[in-house]
Amino acid sequence: MVSKRIYNLHYALIVFIAAILVYLPGLPGGFIYDDYFNFIQNSAINNSELSFSAAWSALLSGSSGPLGRPLSMLSFYVNYQFSGFSPISFKIFNIFIHALNSVLIFIIASRLLRVTLNRSSQLSAIGEYERMAFWIAMLWAVHPINLTAVLYVVQRMTSMSATFTLLGIFFYINLRETLKPNPGKLIGRLMVVIVLGVMSALCKENGLLMFLYLLVIECFIFQWHSTSLQERLCIKVFYFVVVIMPICFAVFMFLNGELTANYSSRNFDIMQRVLTEFRVLWFYILQILLPQAGFFGLHHDDFILSTSLMKPMSTLWAIVSFIFLIIFLNKNLSKIPWVAFGVCFFIAGHILESTILPLNLVHEHRNYLPALGLISIFVLSLNLMVSKIKVINKDLLFLIVTILFSIVTINRAYDWSDVVLLGERLAQRHPNSVTSHYEMGYSYAKLFEKTGEPVYGHIAESAFKRAVDLSDSDMQPVIALVHVSSMLDEIENKSLINKLNKHFRYNKVKKVEAIAFHQLVNCRILAICNISDSVLHALFSNVLQNDEVIGRQRDDLLYIYASYL
Repeated sequence: MVSKRIYNLHYALIVFIAAILVYLPGLPGGFIYDDYFNFIQNSAINNSELSFSAAWSALLSGSSGPLGRPLSMLSFYVNYQFSGFSPISFKIFNIFIHALNSVLIFIIASRLLRVTLNRSSQLSAIGEYERMAFWIAMLWAVHPINLTAVLYVVQRMTSMSATFTLLGIFFYINLRETLKPNPGKLIGRLMVVIVLGVMSALCKENGLLMFLYLLVIECFIFQWHSTSLQERLCIKVFYFVVVIMPICFAVFMFLNGELTANYSSRNFDIMQRVLTEFRVLWFYILQILLPQAGFFGLHHDDFILSTSLMKPMSTLWAIVSFIFLIIFLNKNLSKIPWVAFGVCFFIAGHILESTILPLNLVHEHRNYLPALGLISIFVLSLNLMVSKIKVINKDLLFLIVTILFSIVTINRAYDWSDVVLLGERLAQRHPNSVTSHYEMGYSYAKLFEKTGEPVYGHIAESAFKRAVDLSDSDMQPVIALVHVSSMLDEIENKSLINKLNKHFRYNKVKKVEAIAFHQLVNCRILAICNISDSVLHALFSNVLQNDEVIGRQRDDLLYIYASYL
């Protein structure tokens, strides 16, 4: 028993260290994209006062998601209090969370495999389940698909949410393994699980998916076994409260139009998104099982939209493939239960962000926990296949796979070591992505602003032009192009100004567009940009006459206008 605990401690320590080492090359990089909007430009976060009232303000300062993600916002405030806006400090915090999650996954995988082992002889070797849990955790810890959830600072929301989800899973496994005929204690433990699920959701809303993960674990691992009728009733009531009731509420919200209200700001409708997501899920599966540097990126807005079942043709194939996969798994459930478990775990993790909600089509960080299902399938299936070939050392084979995954992750992390390098890589690997070219232009514009070297300004201008050419509806690159052109003392582009005026007058103004406009106005106030006052007055006039600009957004724009005047 003591030797087994020592082995487990060694496994956990190796996983923890590996999760840290692969991300170290990305530490020198700076903040990017949504980092600025969420916490750098958030006055509640960059408050130098360390007090309860300041912490409470930071807690409530989030505007991402319907819940505001208060625990994540509080972590940014605490991080700022210790180190200011030091990117390295923020990234170290993120890497530590990821390393902790990797250890939790090792513990959870070990416990689940042990339960499975007690009912199956397929993993019959002594200690086999611990070694398999170790390789599952290792491959997950170093997998390149997790990079944006680690080095993209704002995605701490994802990794912190995962921490509470994993803790909730751990507590649930513990109570299911130690059931005793005492309903009072069982209810108390289930309440702890619910609290952890709520805390996960307060980091990011998809933390609510913890209860779906638990349902998958219950169906495939514990299979509703209990020692008494009272215990079984408690478990069923638990799932009625945390799964059935929220699903009913979500259906009501959907029928009421609440869940789909923001599609007006998207260039796709609900049916197009649902059709596209079938292809997106297969894309994620390819990224997870066959990771290559060219597959990855921060932005995937170049992903082709499915406008019908036949456009593109791969849409129909994606849907049919999923149907055949489900039929196959249903017929072979007793033979390959771990495959069915992994697929269901993966799908459960995408129920919120890869279905009907009007979100961006593709983001890699959505796979942070769902990828665990596919990695488990890979490790267990490879283990069983190799077990039949005595000449191959399983640990050596898994080590080779881990090294290959790590190489891709380390290369990606190196790209994140410098924001300018990252911008270039994003644009190179996704030449049709509007946001990637914008990100490249923004990084060079900041460099131009810092050094005053015109060559950087011209590179930024070129990147913004490419972004404008790729999109007719996104005004953020248009504003950025006007901004950097005015910094270069170039003649105002009347067609761009007219396009911007028309958009400000008749279309909904996105939050990022309002922020970009604010930056342009500040540039003029500081006499860095030479944009004419008549142009700015016209833009203000149009945006303030826009019927879509109301409430807080209108107040903010009036404040900006007053500052300008």
